[in-house]
Amino acid sequence: MTEVEYGVATPTATIPRERNVLVLDLSKSMLAPLPDPSGPEKQKIEVARTAVYRILENAETSGGEFGLVTFTEAVRVAVPLGQIHKENLPYVESLISMLTPSGRSAIWDALAVGADLLRRGTSGVHGTLVLVTDGWDNASARFEVRTAAEPAGAGSRIDLVPYLLPEGSTLTLRVIGIGMGNQRDKGVDSERMNAFLGGLTTRAQSIGAPALFTYQEVDTGAQLFAQMVNAFLDVDYDDGRTFDQLHPEELARNAARAARALKEPQQHATVARLARPAAMALTEADMPYSEAATLEVDVVNAQSGVAPPYLRERYGPLGAVIETYLANDFGPALEQLHRSRSVLPPVTFSYWEARIYFARGEIVEAARSLLQAWNAADQIPVSHRARIVRRLALLQAKMQNDQETETLVRFLDETETKLARTAPKLKQMLSDLFAQLMELRGTYQLTRVTGGGVDDPADAARGHEAAVEAIFGLLQDTRLENAGGDALVEGALDFVEICLAEMR
Repeated sequence: MTEVEYGVATPTATIPRERNVLVLDLSKSMLAPLPDPSGPEKQKIEVARTAVYRILENAETSGGEFGLVTFTEAVRVAVPLGQIHKENLPYVESLISMLTPSGRSAIWDALAVGADLLRRGTSGVHGTLVLVTDGWDNASARFEVRTAAEPAGAGSRIDLVPYLLPEGSTLTLRVIGIGMGNQRDKGVDSERMNAFLGGLTTRAQSIGAPALFTYQEVDTGAQLFAQMVNAFLDVDYDDGRTFDQLHPEELARNAARAARALKEPQQHATVARLARPAAMALTEADMPYSEAATLEVDVVNAQSGVAPPYLRERYGPLGAVIETYLANDFGPALEQLHRSRSVLPPVTFSYWEARIYFARGEIVEAARSLLQAWNAADQIPVSHRARIVRRLALLQAKMQNDQETETLVRFLDETETKLARTAPKLKQMLSDLFAQLMELRGTYQLTRVTGGGVDDPADAARGHEAAVEAIFGLLQDTRLENAGGDALVEGALDFVEICLAEMR
């Protein structure tokens, strides 16, 4: 299973899913069986139907809007976008059960119809589109995806990219491709799909549209089911309120606590791992994993004593481990984890082993497993590393009862997660701001050194103050960019401003 994520928003972002449209392939090839090492083969459409049932159950309880577009050579709106109510859920499920594959694939036309369901007048396309397909577009009559070498107007059909992403849009598009795509009718057209999402990324950047595009290839029934469920269902991670929900006094206390982690590197050594230079990490070409380790190491907690739904479907073998862990059955959880070792990325296995040992009070074993997780994380390319490193740092801070580092890591992690769909320019400004804040540790420490390589402490102090002023300037520019905008951004900026005041 491979995954490609595009750079307008971060890959491991949690996206609000109030308006969701599934675009489902019903071409004849969806009748083919899909191998599954964990059980008997099932038809692709059978697996997809089962996933839709689960998605509908969640939509009925969450109150979000759901729509379904199906396509062969013809495109149909099987379920109009709207809320799924308990009284009409059986009717919708009966409708899903009667979906029968036939014919060819009008993928581009179907995506356009899905976008039409999410279109809000002249204000753009807003919501989440999830495309599930096992083939190549061979039947679209109205829309096409052009390559960079094909000028506008080269064909008689409409260019899908600007139609899907007009100005003012906030779009998430998740593509789930069944098969490897190396032969026609044997899998998704991966080359064309990557070019399509690349074009969308360029378009989003040019118009400043907050957007997230991901492409996931699956080749087993379990992977297809998991990725379809994952595209629509949120799993809660670590309880905690967002910045705009904190009382000003709480925000100030948290920011002051985080600043201590930056000011005192000797007592907060874990923070140094967060600022590791990108040059020390591997490139994509050197990546030893067969798939990107991202959500597999997330921090999952039981909210109000109730485990999040669909853990097994979302995480596969790890889901059973997490369910048992959340039930405080740590011994069986450890046994399940060890049985699943062969199918888990090394960093995932070692992280959860450390977490279970820590929950059992076996500190030495937990520290040993966490060290193995850090070593495994060193083998991950920089594009996938940041979020994983923060998860490991958060666990290490808990194990060391280091509340200052824990607060800082939570701030950095929540910022990336909650603000993933911020406009690209604003998001880049925030990223630069946080990077400079982390670098401020060095100049702050120079002001505290007397001798030992510092010729003039006064020069060090002036240099540090200049660095602080530069960050204050960037902070004010970011506030102006966000004028009248996102309250979460304002909360994050307030947090940074208090940290800066603590480090003067």
